[in-house]
Parts: sequence; C-alpha cells; structure tokens
Amino acid sequence: MTISQPTSPNGNCTYCDIALEGDPASGVVYEDERVVAFKDPNPAAEHHFVIIPRKHVTSYNDLTEDDIPILEHMKKVGNNLMLNQVGPKQETLLGFLPKALSSVGHLSMQCLTLPLTCSWMRSLAYKPLVFFTVDDLIGEVKESCYNL
Repeated sequence: MTISQPTSPNGNCTYCDIALEGDPASGVVYEDERVVAFKDPNPAAEHHFVIIPRKHVTSYNDLTEDDIPILEHMKKVGNNLMLNQVGPKQETLLGFLPKALSSVGHLSMQCLTLPLTCSWMRSLAYKPLVFFTVDDLIGEVKESCYNL
C-alpha cells in the first residue's frame, strides 16, 4: 500500500504530523492511504475517535466538490470503526465541530458513543446547530457545489 504524504500549508500542523509519522503516542487505531483514525486525547465520551484526511484541509469551510469522496470514505471508516470498537447496539455520533471550536486547523471527524461523558458546557459543541453530522456536511458540500 502506498501512503500519500499529507501536505500542510505552514508545515507545522499537529494532525499532519500524525498522518505522516503515525505517532504511536497518538493512539492510531486505523489508517489507510487516505485517512488516519486515532483515539481523541481529550475524550468527550467513553469511546471517542478522530478521523483525519491525510491531505491537509483546514476546515469544512474549505471543502470542494473534489472532497466529497474523502468525506464519504471518512463516513465509511467511522461507521466501521464504531461498529468494530463498540458494537451495533451502541448509539454513536459522527460529525464535525466548527472551526472555532476545533483546537487544530485540520479537518477532523469526531466519532463518539452516546451518552457523552464530558461537562455539560463542552457537550453543547455536539448539539445540532453547532455540530455537523457527516451526512449533513456531505449534503451541504454537494448542495453548495451544484448550486453555483
């Protein structure tokens, strides 16, 4: 398998470093040529993983029609990861935090089990109108690309 090299515009993106080097301390649980998944270092739920594309994308605001396949792949990987890690009966949440609430400037999909175990204040970031589910984001990108 050929692993594509991540590209960061400024060369100092923490997530690009994880994607490039597969830092064992990051808790990588899955990787392929397009994405890397790892345990969230500050989990908001009993099971909380982050999936990042190897290609540097700053946020979902920068997505284009060309990025729809990677979003669909991230969704597939997230669903498979959650199924394998927690089973089919556990309720899960897959989606994206807004750029303002993300600590790293690299697109990242959050994969969490419910209920959340974080503080009530932090849990607000995972509520509708703030948190974009992966399906909602794919729909938004498709709509914005096809309605130009």
